[in-house]
Amino acid sequence: MITQLIFLLLITSIHGKKYHIFGENDSSSSIKNERLLVDIDIYNRPYVLPYFLHQLERLTCPCNQCYLDFHIYHVFHTTTESETTQLLTEWVSAMKKSEQSVFTTITIHEWTAKSTTDQTNRLRDVMKRISELDITYLAMFDSMIILLEPEKLLSTLISKDKPLMTPLLRATKDMYTSTFYLNDQQMTGFDYYKQIYDRKKLGCFLIDGGIKDFYFFNFKYPQVRLIFLHDKIFEDTQQQYAIDVVARQNFIPTYVCNREIFGYIPAQFLEALYDESVIHDLYMHMLTEHQLNGPSQTYLPPITRTSLISIPSSSKEKTKFGLDEIYVINLVRRTDRRERLQATFDILNISARFFDAIDGKYTIDQAYLERLNVRLLPEYEDPYNLRPMNYGELGCFFSHYFIWEDIVKNEYSNGVLILEDDVRFDPYFKYKLEKILSNRSLDWDLIFLGRKIMRPDEENYENTIETFLIEPSYSHWTVGYALSLRGARMLVDEKPLQKILPVDEYLPIMYDHHPNENWKSHFVNRKLKAYAFHPSILTPTHYFGEPNYISDTENTTIHRETNRVAAAKLLSVDVITNQKQIEENTPMNKDEL
Repeated sequence: MITQLIFLLLITSIHGKKYHIFGENDSSSSIKNERLLVDIDIYNRPYVLPYFLHQLERLTCPCNQCYLDFHIYHVFHTTTESETTQLLTEWVSAMKKSEQSVFTTITIHEWTAKSTTDQTNRLRDVMKRISELDITYLAMFDSMIILLEPEKLLSTLISKDKPLMTPLLRATKDMYTSTFYLNDQQMTGFDYYKQIYDRKKLGCFLIDGGIKDFYFFNFKYPQVRLIFLHDKIFEDTQQQYAIDVVARQNFIPTYVCNREIFGYIPAQFLEALYDESVIHDLYMHMLTEHQLNGPSQTYLPPITRTSLISIPSSSKEKTKFGLDEIYVINLVRRTDRRERLQATFDILNISARFFDAIDGKYTIDQAYLERLNVRLLPEYEDPYNLRPMNYGELGCFFSHYFIWEDIVKNEYSNGVLILEDDVRFDPYFKYKLEKILSNRSLDWDLIFLGRKIMRPDEENYENTIETFLIEPSYSHWTVGYALSLRGARMLVDEKPLQKILPVDEYLPIMYDHHPNENWKSHFVNRKLKAYAFHPSILTPTHYFGEPNYISDTENTTIHRETNRVAAAKLLSVDVITNQKQIEENTPMNKDEL
């Protein structure tokens, strides 16, 4: 069933003005006597619309006339089927009241079991519009993409002057999903694909393969119209591949262009074809990863939402995963990290509380340490840098310790989650954490959500305690972990400030998997019941040695006490493991807060 809602957002054109699909007319130039059709597929995923529609509001059309068509597909029967249509209708109504110059047709397309028929009707509609409106350029894409500079998009694509092309849209880090693919012969040389994908080579590249998810047709080339006159694209069950086949049969060259950074596309896995929750998680991950792509130790602003529609119901409910609190340790001077994470939590619908970290650079001095009655662990010395703790490491420990005290004080019986402000979330972070924490029979004190495995040979990967969980061996990092009330009491009751060492050495001591027997001997109740996600569901945003890596613990004042122990006596901390890390080029820094 196809229902058409036609909104005529037509205002008398002013000759010589540049038309914007959305936005002010800010240019006196336009491509005269040319028409552009933007044809968009929208699926019943209302969480996408606030982000996507804001991009459309900024979309600029440099042609004499522009047309915007929507096709709404109800892919799965869900409670949100009608919400997508309602939100889009609400947005079009709001745009109708503004001074815009565009014909907008919304086509409500019901996706049924007869998918071949539905796709055929959809393409016939496009072909009809091309003919009736005498379209010069056609852009076809779906609402799952993210466009970084919509204002420049269409004029840039027109300027490429290619018969059939796609702008390079990339998935998040190391996913290698994009808007083009190579045929079997070229796939044997995957390096060619990576050079284009990673933008090692810049320009427009002829591909002997095809396009997916974003097509740009230039009908100034007469042969391009043959694509929409060929029976194959109406017979094939997968039209996007049929278009590519017909293009090759008619010797129509196909290009991918990557000189500009156009935007993103969600990573695509086989399971995403059948599971809407996977599609949702991959889309949200794409939004959160965007902020990490800033240059020179900076974060990009978040992808923003339109203000013209109400927020979808699914975006209003924030979670703590059944825990009593989610703490985020953040230095007050690191406002960029706080802003980045707040935007991330808004996207992921997580309710978190920022905890002002103790700043080893500006807060800690000898008087501060004396007030807390702080004493170093007598035998402690950093096995890598051969020095006592510095003020940055002390500040990191205090930040975690004061949270442990807060847990005990408030008797948080459901446990808490503790994150550091350089945390990066896995696409399935929420799903996996919810699954583990919903198991009330699991007895735990500490759960690492991400860690650095210090002794890989001691990991027992086959002994899975629960789905995604194993018992950790000696591990570093406190970038993210769950802690129970019982676990917090154990950590506080040991009075660690009077025998202090770095926090990511203290935790493995307390779950009794630390290789240094001398250090362990100072701590009595080493009975933390610890688990770890495998693989990790979060990591640091940057690692030691990467261009944008910053450490707030290194390069701070070293806290020295009398009778410093010689380094040779301390290297019972696994010289063999350290040598193995050197051979494997593993960073020796702890990558702490």
